[in-house]
Amino acid sequence: MLDHSNTNDTVYDIRDPLYWDRRSLYSELDRVYDVCIGCRLCFNLCPSFPSLFDSIDNAGNRKREIAEGQGRVEKEKERDTYLDLPDGEHASEASIEVEFRGEVSDLTESERWEVIDLCYQCKLCDPVCPYTPGKEHHFQLDFPKLMTRAQAIRTKERGVKINDRFLSKTDLTGKIGSVLGPIINFINEIGLARWLLEKTMGIHRKRILPKFERKNFEKWFKDHKSLIDDPIEKVVIFGTCFTNSHDVDLGKAAVEILEHNDIECVYPKQQCCGAPFLSPGDFDGFEKQARPNIDELYKWVEDGYKIIVTGPPTCSLTLKKEYPDYLGLNEKIQRVSESTFDISEYLVYLNKQDKLNKDFKGSIGTVNYHVSCHLKAQKMGFKGRDILRLVPDTKVNLINRCSGMDGGWGMKSEFFDSSMKVAERCVNDINQKEYDIACSDCSLASHQLSQASEGNVQPSHPIIELHKAYGINKDQGITNEKT
Repeated sequence: MLDHSNTNDTVYDIRDPLYWDRRSLYSELDRVYDVCIGCRLCFNLCPSFPSLFDSIDNAGNRKREIAEGQGRVEKEKERDTYLDLPDGEHASEASIEVEFRGEVSDLTESERWEVIDLCYQCKLCDPVCPYTPGKEHHFQLDFPKLMTRAQAIRTKERGVKINDRFLSKTDLTGKIGSVLGPIINFINEIGLARWLLEKTMGIHRKRILPKFERKNFEKWFKDHKSLIDDPIEKVVIFGTCFTNSHDVDLGKAAVEILEHNDIECVYPKQQCCGAPFLSPGDFDGFEKQARPNIDELYKWVEDGYKIIVTGPPTCSLTLKKEYPDYLGLNEKIQRVSESTFDISEYLVYLNKQDKLNKDFKGSIGTVNYHVSCHLKAQKMGFKGRDILRLVPDTKVNLINRCSGMDGGWGMKSEFFDSSMKVAERCVNDINQKEYDIACSDCSLASHQLSQASEGNVQPSHPIIELHKAYGINKDQGITNEKT
């Protein structure tokens, strides 16, 4: 009988030697899996939990099949009612069936690791789970961190897989894309090239890849002339690698909205936040990627600047939470963490301070707003929805369903099909309610939903829609320069 209260192996400090002990990991996996099997609140959140529950249920079915083959029990009969059983036989039948219940000890090695591999770190289980440290429960469950620990131990033993290495090189591919973007975009649509990419790098041939833009966000910002003479606040723009290379319009809109509100914007030296290194548990790579960002951003924070993340919420989550969790909570990291805002979060903050300019020139209409998982994980409410609601004659419907992308996970050949199945459910939810436009704070989720719907659902970012409502640069407009 597993002791669910025994947290001796609940170790998430990567500097603790026990963190890297495989026997300790397996002990904790058994404990957490057993708690989850008895709870099952997360049955519909991601592929990991159905995989675990199905494996356990199938193990129970195998036990019964063996018992039937041995003649110890009769074949199970379908019953419409149990009210016709003689007194005492309800308990008798129930006691027999207990023998055929699947247990954690019945899991095969491949079943155990399938649960781990299917976790794409959406972190939706954390707010749902009643047994987490955040709810001060003595079980101290942290399923996402446990999955990262398992990946880290395996990666330390076998090395980083080639597709994880490729997907973590976002800064390098961004630099290449800024020079050869049109050529790369063209090659990525050639079947033979995609077949080769799948065979060499493990990126599924059917995955539509984000297009590179001719002029990245960093170059645009260098050419951008700000006219702010007397700023009410000053911020550092952390553009993210995705915005920089693939979603420049979002960066432009964010800066122009901030300046429209008399906010001084600067764009210091920066690189990918390091999130792609966490997927395989490559903490060495994560630290090398993160440290330069911390050192640079800290200097600006000390000078009174806030950090505004304009790209996918994964990046703001990484700066706020993953840096302290995996790099240690020193003064620099704590200040960077506390000073980081998602762009919509910051605009809502301005509104609460009565500093937000609300001279909107138009409405948006009815918006089906997809809730990003990594914004939910930040436990700050639905700020994208809240900022859209400030625009007159705008109605916002919440679409509370994961897109199943998770950056690199949804691109990998082994998980592409699972990723698209999750996305299809999200597309279905979006289409259940009539809308003028769909929105998501996550550019990668928007990319995923567009592919899953074959282009029928193409979510915009709330900041893009807010930019339109302000009527900023209405004559020239913001248009992508993709080819």
